[in-house]
Amino acid sequence: MVLPLLVLLMGLLASALVGVQLDRVLRNQQQERFDNAVDQAHADILGRMDAYLAVLRSGAALVIAEEGRIDRPTFDRFAQGLNLPVRYPGIQGLGYSAVLPAVEGPRTEALLRQLGVPGVRVTPAGARPDVHAIVFLQPLDRRNAAALGFDMFSHLVRRDAMQRARDTGRAAMSGKVELVQEIYGPKQAGFLIYRPVYGGRPTPADLESRRQALTGFIYAAFRADDLLNGIFGGQTRPRLHIAVFDDAPGPANLLHKSFQGDPAALAKQASAFTQRTLEVAGRRWTVAYYARPHGDLNSGRGIVWLFVVGGLLATLLLTGASWRQVQAHRAAEAEIAARKAGEAQRELLLGELNHRVKNTLATVQSIASQTLREGKSLAETRGDFEARLLALSHTHNLLTHTHWQGADLRQIVELELAPFRGQGAGRLHVEGEAVLLEPATAVAVAMALHELATNAAKYGALSVPQGCVQVRWRTREEQSRQRLHLEWVESEGAPVAKPSRRGFGTRLITQGLKRQLAGDVDLAFEAEGVRCRIDIPLVDAPDASTGWS
Repeated sequence: MVLPLLVLLMGLLASALVGVQLDRVLRNQQQERFDNAVDQAHADILGRMDAYLAVLRSGAALVIAEEGRIDRPTFDRFAQGLNLPVRYPGIQGLGYSAVLPAVEGPRTEALLRQLGVPGVRVTPAGARPDVHAIVFLQPLDRRNAAALGFDMFSHLVRRDAMQRARDTGRAAMSGKVELVQEIYGPKQAGFLIYRPVYGGRPTPADLESRRQALTGFIYAAFRADDLLNGIFGGQTRPRLHIAVFDDAPGPANLLHKSFQGDPAALAKQASAFTQRTLEVAGRRWTVAYYARPHGDLNSGRGIVWLFVVGGLLATLLLTGASWRQVQAHRAAEAEIAARKAGEAQRELLLGELNHRVKNTLATVQSIASQTLREGKSLAETRGDFEARLLALSHTHNLLTHTHWQGADLRQIVELELAPFRGQGAGRLHVEGEAVLLEPATAVAVAMALHELATNAAKYGALSVPQGCVQVRWRTREEQSRQRLHLEWVESEGAPVAKPSRRGFGTRLITQGLKRQLAGDVDLAFEAEGVRCRIDIPLVDAPDASTGWS
């Protein structure tokens, strides 16, 4: 009865340990997917706002090109040519506010006639030292028509942004306001961006000259819900909920939320949550991101329980089988021959499993030993160790999909570079033919690429925004044997200096590959970046008919 008890205990322990490890891996994957989704959403907001700032710059350029003699027909042709509703969704209106001498009077009427808007009436009424009335606004729909003539300088929040734009000569965004266009339907929070114009002149050099030369503002008005829905509303399967606040988070500063309920309450309930700030035209926004409860960012977590339950059922089945085997052994000596044959088959399978486990444990032991030798802090050592184990796990996952028949080199390269894909388009270049690596070669090459990528992220090309990494490979026949030539090239990165001592990564690449795969490795720390050339013989892996998928 000892064997069934041991099987039960070992099965329960293995199921629990693997379940914990699987849960940890899935949590890391979930966080990685969430971070990638947040990076994309943040970039989408910044990209859209940059497009609107470009529209304002073009409007200011129009005034300069017209030598300051801008009128309504000219502005209308310009704005209609931009096709705002189609090409710039989310913008409520693009307009021009002119500096007027007073609310009423002959000089004001003459200037309005010169601008081509003699019927515009300035509001609010009353004497003021500075008047900046909206004289042009496109598209001239019902909402925007209600804003014509409004003196934005008479409103404190708008005036603050206009003064910043006037004094700096750059675009300035206002705080949260209620637009004059909110004349019907549910009201939305709004904001404006102003670009100063100084007649037909470029921006004057000094502050006093800018204040004296100011003739008006090219500006854009936004309804926040329309803007954010225009950016994200077209997604068929949105991964995130978002809330946007003017400056610091708080109910009074809320510009937009994509969900019902309280943002603070959702932050506590969501499986993943983060806040990021962004600067637009001198104004700070805080954007809160929440994982949607039923989105694909949370997918896969049920696999843990499925695996644990499956492991428990398998353990019970194995325990029952062991118990029956013991009973059969005691009951019938005649079945000894059949049992021995079964035991031989089982020993063969256990031997294969033991061989793979020993190889994996030896690799893990080597990684742990070499990592601890590097003399880093506990936190750095732990991070490096976990990252190397994760790289090993990724390669094992690829091999598991093919029943340990081999792994595709391109999949290995893409897997190791995947964490850096969100840092900017065009930074990573991968090219090479289809190459199937046998398991030992796949693990060794994957670990080497992991060390190169980690080093690039910490000290090399991936540590600066403009850095680039190229990974290219090819095969050639030499003495009737295929060889793989792989090259890692970094450029436009941080200045590179040869390290004073050889760390684990350097030893793994230069010595491990050479010793384990009988290959040649050239690792150079050149001025323009790290360059690593790996030349190894290829061992034939089984083709697709033997298990490659």
